[in-house]
This record gives sequence, C-alpha cells and structure tokens, in this order.
Amino acid sequence: MQKSKSEIRRLINSNIDAWGQKPKFLTLTFADNVTDVKTANYEFKKFRQRLEYHFDLKLKYVVVVEFQKRGAVHYHVVLFNLPYIKNTELSAIWGNGFIKINKITEVDNIGAYVTKYMTKEDYETNKTDKLVGQKSYFSSRGLMKPEEVLDKKEIDRVRDDLSPFKVYESTFENEYLGSINYTQYNTNRVQKKSD
Repeated sequence: MQKSKSEIRRLINSNIDAWGQKPKFLTLTFADNVTDVKTANYEFKKFRQRLEYHFDLKLKYVVVVEFQKRGAVHYHVVLFNLPYIKNTELSAIWGNGFIKINKITEVDNIGAYVTKYMTKEDYETNKTDKLVGQKSYFSSRGLMKPEEVLDKKEIDRVRDDLSPFKVYESTFENEYLGSINYTQYNTNRVQKKSD
C-alpha cells in the first residue's frame, strides 16, 4: 500500500501543470451496489470513452479505487486536461450515480490529498480482497513521469533553487538504503512575501 501511495503521489504531482488545464478532482459513485471491481472498471472505461468523445480529447488522469462502507466501489479521479463542464452534464455522461467535481486550487500536495483515500481501514477490513488481481489505482497513458536526481552536486543545486517552493518533507528508514530524506516541491505555489 505504501509503495502504491508513493507512486500515485509522485505521478499526480508530476502532471499537475503539464496539460494546459487546472486539474480537477472527481468522485464517481454507483447508485446500485456495484461491488465487483471488474464490472465497476468497465463502467469507468465506458465513462472515459464517452467523455473523450464528447470533448474530442484524450483524457489524462489518475484513478484511485475505494470501497464505501456498504462495499460498493467508487472512484477518486484527478483529471489533468478536462475543460470546464457543468456538473449536470458530467453526471449525465457518468449515468451510474452521484458525482462530485472540484477544481483543485488550494492544495499544495495534490498527490497526498488523493492518496488519503487509499485507507488503511480498507486493508484492515479486507475490503481490498476485492482488489486481488486488480489494481488499486490506474492512470492514462502518456503521463509525465517523475524525475529522479542521483548526483550529489545536482541534488544540492536543485535543492537550493527550489527551497522557496518546499511543501513537504519527511525522513524514513529503508532496509536497503538506510535513512531516506524525502522533500517535495511545488513550483506553482504562491510564495508568501516576507515582511
């Protein structure tokens, strides 16, 4: 679960400003108690195809699968290149139940915001048994991949250049590498002026 969360967080944060639109956060639910992941994923695929046809574009997205208390599948989706669409119109295109869409503007670490839906509760209550042989998340093709810098001098240079944009920092232990310092930056973050 931690590896998936890290992958999603990095993938989302690498694509926030890559597609010419403000990203949107979409929740899709089923009115019927759809508990089978394959069935739900098929419905999501048809929704994506209708949306792409409607807007004549190839959607760029990351989707996290979650289960409601009643066991029904629902989705949390970050859409990177969806133009404005009215809630009612989007709901009609989904056609399976409730939707909620928000423009993402006030979140520094959108990847972390989305991965909070990959809850430990699902793993403890065995709801994720339904994900055996399935992915807990999926994404569109052609997304920007996060860059890894390994050269010490380059790391120091990048760290200095990006220091005003730091949004998250943590340290954790890895059995193979020892202590890992993780820092995340958001270059579109509005800098606060110092007095």
